[in-house]
Amino acid sequence: MGKGENDFDKRYRFWMKFGPIVLFGPIFLFIFGAAIFFTILNTKVIAMGNAGFIRTAGFRIIIGILAIATVIFCVRGLFKPGKKSIKGILGRISGIVICPLAAFFFVRPVILDIPYLDHPKITYLDGLKFDNDYTGDGPARYYLRGRGIDGGTHNFSLGEGAYDEGTELWSENYELRAKVTYLPYTETVIALQYLPGLDEEAEYRFPPSANLPDDWESFSIQINDNVYSLPAPLSDFLKNGWMISDEDAGLQLPGRDDYKGYDSSWITLTNTKEQSIDVIVYNTQEQTIDITQGIVGRVSVIYGNYEFAGTELRIPGGLMLGWSTRDDVLQLYGMPDESYETRNLTYRKEDVTSPYWTLSFNEAGFLDKIMVKNQIDD
Repeated sequence: MGKGENDFDKRYRFWMKFGPIVLFGPIFLFIFGAAIFFTILNTKVIAMGNAGFIRTAGFRIIIGILAIATVIFCVRGLFKPGKKSIKGILGRISGIVICPLAAFFFVRPVILDIPYLDHPKITYLDGLKFDNDYTGDGPARYYLRGRGIDGGTHNFSLGEGAYDEGTELWSENYELRAKVTYLPYTETVIALQYLPGLDEEAEYRFPPSANLPDDWESFSIQINDNVYSLPAPLSDFLKNGWMISDEDAGLQLPGRDDYKGYDSSWITLTNTKEQSIDVIVYNTQEQTIDITQGIVGRVSVIYGNYEFAGTELRIPGGLMLGWSTRDDVLQLYGMPDESYETRNLTYRKEDVTSPYWTLSFNEAGFLDKIMVKNQIDD
């Protein structure tokens, strides 16, 4: 019995003396080697391509390992014999709880991006902004920010060459666009191409709704994932998440009589995405109605408010606000009934009292404003 206890005491003393080396030695060597590797790598920023992903993944994994090492240290301290203060116990418990969460959030994007290495995502950006960071002793960092064609906002790290190319092209064309191939969770750029507009691949990757017709005489408009064909009940918009302001919610529209046409009112609809559209609501009935029972006969949207991006608003044929050009419209819709220089095109059905589209373009030729009406006023 005495001999067994003596052997146990020896093993316990050995473990207490050399246990930390056994536990933390490999981790220390790994971190030390990785630190040397990233110090060498950091002499030149590698932010793009597979090397950029390896750099990002390595950094995140090291943080995760440090977090797990901290957990081991806290557990060991918590169960170590001897008197412990309440503050020490609470500190170790906090480390055991917080550090695994930190490891999870740092390593998770890397793991989720692994399946995308063979087929990374692609987006198109407009509203490009270039930025750099020269703080600290390390090399400069370069960034590209912009609005994605699918409505998201992106912030990518670039290499120096891609940054210089972009700023030079942007200085010559403020409407410059970018096609970015990237990993979605770490937002690592795999490939980058600057473009004057959309290429053919965009049509394949971002198709319109199957419910959106190609013919402009359908007077249909796709807003987010829903297609509306004018005239359409205001209730169709409301059930899809659009809201009337408190000021307009109580409006009443008088019924039609023999001496005037349909009563109507301009109102603004908003949604939880902070988007807004201006619509005219008509009362086509003989009795007075609440505005929520009215018919939307006109819709107007301006891209300059930057509330819609690319696929979030489309017109017949899949043309996109802010992305499609005047040439795209002419090619798909043909010659307009009216045009004003290069800024406006109007497509009208039958005669001057009939439904119409008015499409406006900015100086670079991109679709900037849409007004569609399909409702007889009287």
